[in-house]
Amino acid sequence: MQSNLPKNLNKYFWDTNISNLSLERNSTYIIERLLELGDLNELEWLNKNYSKEQISKTLQSSSRISPKTGNFFSIYYGIPKESLVCMKKHSI
Repeated sequence: MQSNLPKNLNKYFWDTNISNLSLERNSTYIIERLLELGDLNELEWLNKNYSKEQISKTLQSSSRISPKTGNFFSIYYGIPKESLVCMKKHSI
């Protein structure tokens, strides 16, 4: 696994000091951000740099992913929608 993000991904982390990001230590944050904002190139990069299990685990446990994104990637990765935190209704 690489230690730094490629420069073409910097635009997705405008609010973060890129030099402080670690692919391992910040994997959840990176996966969430690229699933939510990325396109096919970023999805390809995610699949090359993280295991399907790691991406699926992040997708299932994240409340930072929108229901729209969660719905799409539940189909893409073959994960039941009911297992995604982002698909559950939250009471206010």
